[in-house]
Amino acid sequence: MSAVRWEGFLLVYSPLLRFWIRRKLVNPQAEDDILQECMHSIVTGISQFERDPAKGTFRGWLKIIVQRRVADHFRSEPLERPSPQAVFTATPIPDQKEPQDLEAEQQALQDLKIRAMELIRQSTNEKTWEMFWLTTIEGVPTSFVAHQFQVTQDAVRVARSRVKNRIKELLVEDGTI
Repeated sequence: MSAVRWEGFLLVYSPLLRFWIRRKLVNPQAEDDILQECMHSIVTGISQFERDPAKGTFRGWLKIIVQRRVADHFRSEPLERPSPQAVFTATPIPDQKEPQDLEAEQQALQDLKIRAMELIRQSTNEKTWEMFWLTTIEGVPTSFVAHQFQVTQDAVRVARSRVKNRIKELLVEDGTI
């Protein structure tokens, strides 16, 4: 992974990983160390990750890494281990998550998308970004955007496609946005 792509990954995904770490009742002083261990695992394991819906999603893979690094932390720091009751109540069965937990995770995922979009917007030609935004987000017809920017409809489609591909590349999962 190139340095630029890694920086983009860190900017987009670090807050989500930190959110998951906090949900595991980790001492706040240990969060940075666990996040660093997660990043190390991601860097060393990313080449083995395969996009295959049958094997799970990229975010699912990241969540497993967080769970394993948190478990490693608690094994190495037994004094920080939460009580068995606290672990039990902090680890709900997926269908039994509290509404506020679901809402908090949805907000964390929405924040991830916003960071990704902003990162891509900053590194994209303004005209290309505007054509993407108008056609994809605002639903303006391609013909109207082509007329507005004095380009062909194919040029608008190419611009939109380039931005969408960058979004998919950064977010890794198809259909995230």
